[in-house]
Amino acid sequence: MYIIIVGGGQTGSKLAKRLADRGNNVVVIEKDERRAHELAAELDVLVVHGNGADIDVLKDAGVDRADVLVALTQADEVNLMACELAKKMGVPRVIARVNDEKHARMFEELGVDIAVSLISAAVMLFEKAVSGPGVYGLLGIGGGKGEVVEVTVGPNSKAVGQRIKDINVPKGCTLAMITRGDDLIPPRGETEILAGDLVTVVGKPDAVLKITRYLRGE
Repeated sequence: MYIIIVGGGQTGSKLAKRLADRGNNVVVIEKDERRAHELAAELDVLVVHGNGADIDVLKDAGVDRADVLVALTQADEVNLMACELAKKMGVPRVIARVNDEKHARMFEELGVDIAVSLISAAVMLFEKAVSGPGVYGLLGIGGGKGEVVEVTVGPNSKAVGQRIKDINVPKGCTLAMITRGDDLIPPRGETEILAGDLVTVVGKPDAVLKITRYLRGE
């Protein structure tokens, strides 16, 4: 994939390295010249010095052939503008960091595919940590209206030995993936749940809470 990352801060640089290590063609746009030089020396990716909200800079980064644009600056207005320009220029998938929760709706209205609030994600992670072992918050989606969590199936859960199609999954959520040891198992109707499975759940918070409790055996 051809991926443009706007913002070469800590999050942007680490994401760029991970994506590049997996064989993706990654370009980082960084407005601070000194930081851009540092990134060019540290990462095996193309680094473009400039403002990601500038159409000419986006063109220099190859936006016309990009599969994904990720806007990760600390300025929501820059992230919004970069996403808007990317959408207009035909980038199929646009992802944005939301720094201020009050701006989440603007990102949704703009048509951003995924808007991730790092604050919400962190709060959710700590909340799940406080609520007990076995549930891990991954991120908030839909401007905080939904969430993604991982839950470990408990040995006393009524789900153990059940097939997915026989489990009463609450309306508003879905079982997205099962991790069993080193295997990733896409859930199907006939898939059987085993104790110790790590299940990724996506959906509305109240529905997610209900199914995670069931899977844990509470």
